[in-house]
Amino acid sequence: MKKSMLRRLAVFLTVFMILFSFGTLNIYSSSKISVCVNGKYLKMDVPPIIENGRTLVPVRGVFESINAYVDWLPEWQTVNVLKDDKIITLRINANIAYVNEEAVKLDVPPRIIDGRTMVPIRFISESIGAEVGWDDATKTVIINTVKNVPEDKEFEFKGNVSTLMGASLENIIKTFGEPDRIDLSKYGFDWYIYNKDLLRYIQIGIENNKVVGVFTNSPYYKLNENVGVGTDNLSVMKNLGEPLKYVLKGNTYYMMSDMEKHMLFNINNDYYATVFFDIADNYKTTSYLLIDCETEQSLLGYYGKPSEELRISYEREIFDLANAVRVRNGLEPFEWDDEIAKVAWAHSKDMIINDFFSHNNLHGESPFDRMKKAGITYSSAGENIAIGQIDAIYAHEAWMNSPGHRANILGKFERLGVGVYMGDDEKITYTQNFYTPRNR
Repeated sequence: MKKSMLRRLAVFLTVFMILFSFGTLNIYSSSKISVCVNGKYLKMDVPPIIENGRTLVPVRGVFESINAYVDWLPEWQTVNVLKDDKIITLRINANIAYVNEEAVKLDVPPRIIDGRTMVPIRFISESIGAEVGWDDATKTVIINTVKNVPEDKEFEFKGNVSTLMGASLENIIKTFGEPDRIDLSKYGFDWYIYNKDLLRYIQIGIENNKVVGVFTNSPYYKLNENVGVGTDNLSVMKNLGEPLKYVLKGNTYYMMSDMEKHMLFNINNDYYATVFFDIADNYKTTSYLLIDCETEQSLLGYYGKPSEELRISYEREIFDLANAVRVRNGLEPFEWDDEIAKVAWAHSKDMIINDFFSHNNLHGESPFDRMKKAGITYSSAGENIAIGQIDAIYAHEAWMNSPGHRANILGKFERLGVGVYMGDDEKITYTQNFYTPRNR
């Protein structure tokens, strides 16, 4: 965690330290107690202890296993546990803890045993939204951060995509049919692509036979009862709450930027919802992306692991997204063109390999020169380029919020080819080449 984030609590911690002194140690240890987190038993170098009927466990070994960040401040004899938007502050031997600076009385205080900081497991777990149970027969503390999804035998989709989260693959197939294509996501799960009806375009993320992600820009679906394509940004915040300024993963803050173009919301600690806005249409919702919280937390970095499969997936999705938004605006979809896609890919690669970002390459060749060189004749043509966007969805939405790029996507061109190149240092370049064949 960044020290600047912790130091903002300095005055608070000073008061905290003055108020509480060290107490008398009166504990019982038991090597027979086990801790099971999300179905996995943890190995701990210091066994749990029981004090006044409460179980204390090593703070790092347990809570880092559920992607919480643990920070020990020796000068304060204080430990901070951070997960999502929760900051839990405890001081050794003090019976008062703080959750987001709100005081909470503890039945038992944290302790230091054999050099390890031991904390009350139930208090911290429940404070960060986990479920805690006790199996007396096996002497096991059970922590579950993955909420049980009820069997969806009666599953019925009525257009609210939020209800798809956690649904079984079986019910997705029953509802939507077999996918028109399966793509790879940056998270490693599969996107089931439904693009036969572009007005109902939807991507459904599947992992371990259940839904962990959804993306759509269809006016026929809604994020909930009150948010859908066309909903203005103020109404979105009214319905979804305050957008996040950052997401904490481990000890790293992932800051949100361009919040006038897209906002991120944490929905009941079940999933993150990114809502994209159309600046040219008075900041109205144009699409939205839902990602299961555990899935998002598992991705370190922004980009995922580069691969040929992921690259091709991005190219196909960018093509689909352009066509979906065209159809939504009453336009004919583009035809895919392999030859101009090769031109687009070559330019994306050239920009990464030779470290530049421009429509003209280092030989002074324009997009139109490159098309002619490839033997492509046209009556009209255009090009969009982008660099650094974290995936196909973000690249498309960034273009749609740029007047010149938007004009190309919604232009009178007939064909489109897309080329994506992934560098070794997480750089990604995206190129769209548009054209209408001559004498057609």
